[in-house]
Amino acid sequence: MNKSCLAIAVAASLSSYASFSLAEVTSSSNQTQSADETMVVTANRFEQPAGQVLASVDVVTRDDIERVQAKSLTDIVRYLPGVQVSQNGGRGQSTSLFLRGTESAHTLVLLDGVRVNSATLGGFDLSSIPAAIIERVELIRGPRAAVYGADAIGGVLNIITTPESGESVHKGTAGVGGDGYYQGAWRSVGQIGENTQGQITLNKEHSDGYNIRRGTSSDKGETYGYDTQDLVARIDHRFNDSFGANASLVYNQGYSQYDQGSRYRADLDSYQLTTEGYYTSTLWSSKVRLTQYKTDSTSYPESSPASQSSFVTRRNVANWLNAFAVSDNWTINAGVDLEDESVTGTTAYTQQSRTNNAVFVTSSSRWQEFMLDASARHDDNESYGEHTTWSLALGWEFTQGMKAYVSSGTAFKAPTFNDLYYPNSGNPDLKPQESKSTEIGIDGVHDFVTWRFSAYQSEIENMIVYYPPTWTPENVDATIKGIEFDAQFQTGLISHDISLGYMDPKDSKGLQLARRAKETASWRGSFIADSWNASLGMLYQGERYSDPSNLDRLPGYVIWDVAANYNLTQSWLLSGRVENLFDKEYETARGYKAQGRVWFLQTSYQF
Repeated sequence: MNKSCLAIAVAASLSSYASFSLAEVTSSSNQTQSADETMVVTANRFEQPAGQVLASVDVVTRDDIERVQAKSLTDIVRYLPGVQVSQNGGRGQSTSLFLRGTESAHTLVLLDGVRVNSATLGGFDLSSIPAAIIERVELIRGPRAAVYGADAIGGVLNIITTPESGESVHKGTAGVGGDGYYQGAWRSVGQIGENTQGQITLNKEHSDGYNIRRGTSSDKGETYGYDTQDLVARIDHRFNDSFGANASLVYNQGYSQYDQGSRYRADLDSYQLTTEGYYTSTLWSSKVRLTQYKTDSTSYPESSPASQSSFVTRRNVANWLNAFAVSDNWTINAGVDLEDESVTGTTAYTQQSRTNNAVFVTSSSRWQEFMLDASARHDDNESYGEHTTWSLALGWEFTQGMKAYVSSGTAFKAPTFNDLYYPNSGNPDLKPQESKSTEIGIDGVHDFVTWRFSAYQSEIENMIVYYPPTWTPENVDATIKGIEFDAQFQTGLISHDISLGYMDPKDSKGLQLARRAKETASWRGSFIADSWNASLGMLYQGERYSDPSNLDRLPGYVIWDVAANYNLTQSWLLSGRVENLFDKEYETARGYKAQGRVWFLQTSYQF
């Protein structure tokens, strides 16, 4: 397969163009496509073959998601190379992504090309995105601040909800599972008129949850569940061959329960509205996008609902993107990003709003067997001043189907509102986090196997860490070194997807960064027949420390999952999945037991 309790997920769908374009959403790939045939849009903000991206890139399609029956974004990404996930319990609980050993706030998360990182927490809660609304995921490992600005120190995760252009699908899904789980979804995509395409996706999901404190001194016998309702709506109209416009809305309402001494509940209501106009031609494409985002979140102890803590986050964004085809082998992309965000609520922040204005340019070219990517960006932020970032990558296709590359780039991450201004713990003297990363890699695409090896090093200055006993954020330096290998191949009727990783993430005190394992491995085997398919997956994560002082060691673990799909008819599909097949007991965050063995059954009808 090429996933804070108050964090939210909202998104807006973007345009999908063919050939040379500014598309930040593109059509899905399938298992038979090679790296050169698979198109990606996240690496440089324009569509290009994955095989020509001079970075480590992974793509997960809708077919992949359905084959393993992933239920959330966490399920989708946890098997990808370089990814580690830390979860305060099970599905619906706060879930953090650590990419190549960087902080959870060091991965820029996009939904259809729109930034969704939390303004207060910095990171993004993977548990807040149900798999039912996801069509495709692209993961770029390595710094991308020269393209996207702040947050992209470890990489970029782009979650795409827009299906392949021109596709017409109507599909209903219903499912049940352990821990009181049930889910229902409806998705319709198709032509409304000759030049107009529409999409609507509805999702309802609920779980009573399980006892995340079982067997601990904090065990009260309580379960911690969640409930979510999601809506994705979009309309896209082409006025002629060159001009078009679209509008989209993503709405989410729900709640999750979590433990904070007693059982708390977080209620969420959020939306993101995007409008976009675009022009495309053979030599030049341009797009203007306006996005309005708002989330209203309230948390309180269930035993005392009147004791509420709430905040409202607003973000207004304007983007102007331009792509120029200088020649068949040279594309230049340039743009402007303007952003204004604010936070209000029961917490009295010293500063409640800030703006960020940026300009950027990227270049991607190829001369015979050589490839060159270069990017530069300048950000001017109201809170922390100006930052200029760059990246440079050189590739060499030294024989057909094989290439080597070397890349280097800088990135930065601004302190969040909580880091700077949270009452009694914020540190207004914090400096922006800055990094310089270098990567070398070699990959190959052959008839029998596709493989990739990479080695990387990241030097991070002023990384923000919360050390006990005061838990006030401090700036420290860190160095992360690592190697990764992944491959896809077939033996008989079974296709295999494997990944291996080793890294050494340390701060300037010589301590291992919290919640990062040094060793990781995954394997998934898939069997596909005419009327049914099945998959078996294994995930290994080595031991890690739960705290930045390295006093609390968490053991490593191995978990397995299995899934199968059977076509009852051409339209009816029956699916089943078992997670944590051998009921392994483990933790990725101290005191929060991970999900034990749990089952799911689902049926879907498509026409």
